[in-house]
Amino acid sequence: MPTLIAAAEAVRGDTNVELVLGILLFLATGILVPFAILLVGKFLRPTMPNPEKAMPYECGEPVIGDSWIQFDLRFYIVALFFIIFDVEIALLWPWAVVYKGLGAYGLGVMLFFLVPILVGFFYEWRFGYLDWVRSDAAHRETTLGTPAASGGQR
Repeated sequence: MPTLIAAAEAVRGDTNVELVLGILLFLATGILVPFAILLVGKFLRPTMPNPEKAMPYECGEPVIGDSWIQFDLRFYIVALFFIIFDVEIALLWPWAVVYKGLGAYGLGVMLFFLVPILVGFFYEWRFGYLDWVRSDAAHRETTLGTPAASGGQR
């Protein structure tokens, strides 16, 4: 009987070799097609260099100074928190819709997902990392044991 099943799988093409070859073909196509499109575009588009095209563009405003300036990291923190909590809400919605049918198991799974995120959020909130301008008290609190925290006395 096992030989009949193996023969039927081989006829249908369900062997591991064919599966791996299919995955490799899919990956190769997914990598080569974008590069081929970019290469064809490089040869077909006109090339008209202009110094104005090489200038940095910032929302239609004229550039003032060098474009390689140090950017305030608080913008990145806000964006990172937005993405984290946006994904969290997107994953909470389907859970909330079917919560009644999931029971205690569904609550446990969601708490397993929510608790680490909330612990991180409250940690950031507690130490003032979410404040746009951190107060001196919050700064001193995170640097306890340094001479600056004790008023500069040694």
